[in-house]
Amino acid sequence: MLAALAMPPTSEVGQVVQAIEQQDAAWLMASASFFLASVALTMGLPAILFLVPTRNQVAAMVGVVIWSVGTIGTSALAAFLILFRATVRVVSISPEDVENLGRDQVLGLSLLFVVVAFYLGELVVGVVLLRASVVPRWIPGLLILHVALAPFEDALPAQLQGFPTIVLGVALMGVAVKANEVWAGTRTPSLL
Repeated sequence: MLAALAMPPTSEVGQVVQAIEQQDAAWLMASASFFLASVALTMGLPAILFLVPTRNQVAAMVGVVIWSVGTIGTSALAAFLILFRATVRVVSISPEDVENLGRDQVLGLSLLFVVVAFYLGELVVGVVLLRASVVPRWIPGLLILHVALAPFEDALPAQLQGFPTIVLGVALMGVAVKANEVWAGTRTPSLL
């Protein structure tokens, strides 16, 4: 959540370059937060499997694997942000140069692959959790809502640009709490 909210609220190239030059600390914080989120999400995704009954394990595993491709790819996004920042700070780069970089097909397809994997995995996990009825319905509902809001995120008013990020954060906290409760209930008491 921190990473997404720290990013400049614009996708216009000239404003992004200006944001790097004027808000250097926020850009670095967003990059570091994306990397930490990538690690934490990737390590936390298997906890979802504690929630799902045996009959839904295969579908949950598929969703978790797809989602993990997106979460691992988030670390690549963090590295790209650091590289982009370094390029803007060291080399005189114009918004036109950045737009030309944005037209690179390999870079565009790579980022698209990561984004699609993230949202597709999240959607599959949300549907599996909804069908399994092992968590309160609001949790998978928020996961599915986050995916549904993705195409419209740029169209939201500036005051609501962070809303989808908050929706995902609350859903993930709900999953984590419920997975922890289920895991704690399956443990046998120790004699210590």
